[in-house]
Amino acid sequence: RNEQFNFEFQYPSDWSFHENTFRSPFSKFNLIGTASGENVPNTIIPSLLVNIVTQDFANRAFYDLKNIASNKVVAGVGGLKYEYEFEGFPQVTVDLPFGEYRMFLGVKKEYEDIFNQILASFKFLK
Repeated sequence: RNEQFNFEFQYPSDWSFHENTFRSPFSKFNLIGTASGENVPNTIIPSLLVNIVTQDFANRAFYDLKNIASNKVVAGVGGLKYEYEFEGFPQVTVDLPFGEYRMFLGVKKEYEDIFNQILASFKFLK
């Protein structure tokens, strides 16, 4: 549960989460999920990422993938789902409007089943 940005979700008990593990002028908040069996959070290719970013960054991030995006609804909010490869790892990211920002919810494709369970439990508190 994050009171500052007003969202919550459930996740497997053998996962760990770490707030603001990297700094970026485009990221207002980030939360990295570390899968069971991974010892430290991977800030480059995390198992799971919640990232609240600026609009201009979000508009550039998936510009080349707009034509293959699919619609995705999370907690009643409509967004876009992208499937792509980054640094040789298949990824899935959902891009949601979030007030003056955007929220990226992303995961390594190998954890997509857990990701879908997390998204099913996701709630915005306000």
